[in-house]
Amino acid sequence: MRVMVLTADYPPRVWSGIGVAVERQARALAELGVEVTVLVAGRGRRPAREAEGPRVLPLSGARFPVDPGSFDVVHLHSLALAELAFELNRRFRLPLVYTAHGLIHREAGPSPTTDFWSAVQRRVMALSRRVVFLSPAEREAALGLDPRLAARATVIPNGLPGPRPRRGPAPAGGPLVFAGRFAGSKGLAVLAAAAPRILERYPGRLVLAGGHGDAAGRRAVRRLRQVCGQRCQVAGWLGPRALDELLAGASLVLVPSVYEPFGQIALEAMAAGAPVLAAAVGGLVEVVGPGSGGRLVAGHEPDAWAAAALEVLGDPAEHGRLRRRGPRYVAARFPIGAVARRLAEEAYAC
Repeated sequence: MRVMVLTADYPPRVWSGIGVAVERQARALAELGVEVTVLVAGRGRRPAREAEGPRVLPLSGARFPVDPGSFDVVHLHSLALAELAFELNRRFRLPLVYTAHGLIHREAGPSPTTDFWSAVQRRVMALSRRVVFLSPAEREAALGLDPRLAARATVIPNGLPGPRPRRGPAPAGGPLVFAGRFAGSKGLAVLAAAAPRILERYPGRLVLAGGHGDAAGRRAVRRLRQVCGQRCQVAGWLGPRALDELLAGASLVLVPSVYEPFGQIALEAMAAGAPVLAAAVGGLVEVVGPGSGGRLVAGHEPDAWAAAALEVLGDPAEHGRLRRRGPRYVAARFPIGAVARRLAEEAYAC
């Protein structure tokens, strides 16, 4: 089977968790024997040798980098490449698979831009042979818009490679960590109100790893820097290795999302052995499940978030249990090899 993957985000220069997730899927599919070619929008790069995994080519220049007729399926990850996917489907009769990494109308506030991209997304889902959602909550939300998707919609979560190297206990007083886009949907307003209350009683610092988002997210980050001063560090967007090191040393990773289609950072944090406090919304309910390395918080009341964080930080026994359980939980429930097999069997071969 030959699969063409279309994405606007892919390592080594990633700007979201989507690029990292797509690379992991592509590598795991290649290990299964699927011939994967990843076409990346606007990124100059040298082709990867097929013996080392998926072939990666830039979508730039005057000529299309591959022969579309030699592929069996197109897997679209980025709506910015939707028109290309439509053309490949129309001209070469290539079946289209689409992974919805989020639902535009739920993630962004109302605006002409939101309306435009939401319409593009609905068209992609209507034309796709299979639509992959990252959590049951996302699938149900999409079916609320178009019940006709039911027979073509499947839930396949992201996954992680493993096992990861075992680490000793994190040093006492490790940082509180938020990682992700600086967007209102990530719950940064909740964090801006709760973090100063936590830091009044916890001697560590707050590290914000991420960047580009929206005006609401940037306002919340500015507020955190003003209120917390030198105890708030904005680390910028980190590569996978640097992010893994930050998470492994964290005393607590905070995921207060208002909207979350999956919960990739919660998964990464638990795999690294960091306790997680996450909002009980969307995909986080599945990722931070019973027996995991994290706890869920109902609602977005800053006092409740501060109290929950201080409870975990102030209980060494529970803190240690969460650290130990996280890596085992992730390895058992979210292995990337199982994700690749499901893609091959449920999305590509049907």
